[in-house]
Amino acid sequence: MFIRLVIFIASIFILSACANRQDTFAQVNQISKNLDCSSCESPSGFEAKIKGLLYISDVGIECCANKRTLDTGVALKKVYLHRFYDLNEDKKTLLVNDQKYFVDAKFNAIFYIYLKQELESRGIVVLENNNDNSPYVTKVDLAFIDYNSKKDSTGLHSRLVGVLSLYDVNKNRKFTIRTKQDVQGFDNLKEITFYTHLLIKQMANKAASIIASL
Repeated sequence: MFIRLVIFIASIFILSACANRQDTFAQVNQISKNLDCSSCESPSGFEAKIKGLLYISDVGIECCANKRTLDTGVALKKVYLHRFYDLNEDKKTLLVNDQKYFVDAKFNAIFYIYLKQELESRGIVVLENNNDNSPYVTKVDLAFIDYNSKKDSTGLHSRLVGVLSLYDVNKNRKFTIRTKQDVQGFDNLKEITFYTHLLIKQMANKAASIIASL
């Protein structure tokens, strides 16, 4: 398996991030703050100007504050972010003119940070552990299972799929989450890290909305 992975990585170009990971998180968070808020739950697509390009997604990157806040009369919901499985390395590729580029990103680590932000912004308590084994704390797992990204003459088109699992004394449920992005005019391949972050943030928005609704 290791040898196959080495051969795979050696056979494609590796895209280096245009900035370090902390800078990318800062960029995404600043972009989110600058966007007009919109409902995370809306089924319609969203459009925004990001870095001068038209960005179209299936979920709001920035959610309205009144959609994030839980009813203060309801007991605080507590979750434990248990385990997130990264996407297989051989699926982390951007296709450009039949050439594959490796997207150097830890999908699970990025998702963890954005999900924690989204849950806390909805008034949900995120625990570092569940050492007390409380049956009322919801344990959250997620596994990334597919990623498809390509650049063509119109821009960047990416899709991401993951399976969200929620466990506590009252539930044991799984949800398949899909999200997508289209960036018209995308041309700078070094920006793929930034746009991958936005795509993962969209999935975190969807996951947080599901958790908050149960």
